[in-house]
Amino acid sequence: AEQLQAFDKTIPWKDVQEEGGSILAWYLPEHSNVILAKGTTTINAPAETILDFVFPKNKETFTKAMREVYREYSKGCDVAAASDGTMMIWVHTTYGVPWIQDREFLFTNRLHRASDGTAFVIFTNLAKWDKHPIHKDRVRGEMPHTCGYIIRPLGEEKCELTFLTSSNMKGWIPLWLSNRVSRASGKVVTFIRRHFEDEKTE
Repeated sequence: AEQLQAFDKTIPWKDVQEEGGSILAWYLPEHSNVILAKGTTTINAPAETILDFVFPKNKETFTKAMREVYREYSKGCDVAAASDGTMMIWVHTTYGVPWIQDREFLFTNRLHRASDGTAFVIFTNLAKWDKHPIHKDRVRGEMPHTCGYIIRPLGEEKCELTFLTSSNMKGWIPLWLSNRVSRASGKVVTFIRRHFEDEKTE
């Protein structure tokens, strides 16, 4: 949790803007394929409800939730393994363009709860895993920073959701595509908020 908070505080976020009810920011270090993005929003739903959505207790619901959250720029994800509900390993493949290979990311998910009720869903890069060798048609990317969700309760029926992400796309990728991915990454919080808004209107 401390690493996740330190990542947020040490990155010189640029292009901070409000979009769709969320605060989005990103940073692209020069001469690098690293993409850093952040999104923050307020959701009219209990913190535990949001936590159950981004960190479900089993493989099937986790896969379903992630495919919905990343629907605008991802083929979805494949949850490769799930243990006791506090750690999961999954593979996420981003959309490519015809002449650029897809990127896949392999990392662990774990949950940490602070004494004030804040929940941290922490992503940690996994360099290799014997059960999931690198796909011949993909490039294995990596996360250079600890990433994840921060969920802060704002009373019983409201919470603040922050998503922090970093990714090194590895290999060559055009700047325009890096910009597109970085701007899409922070929007995850907007997708999640809209999901719960739509549920209430149904």
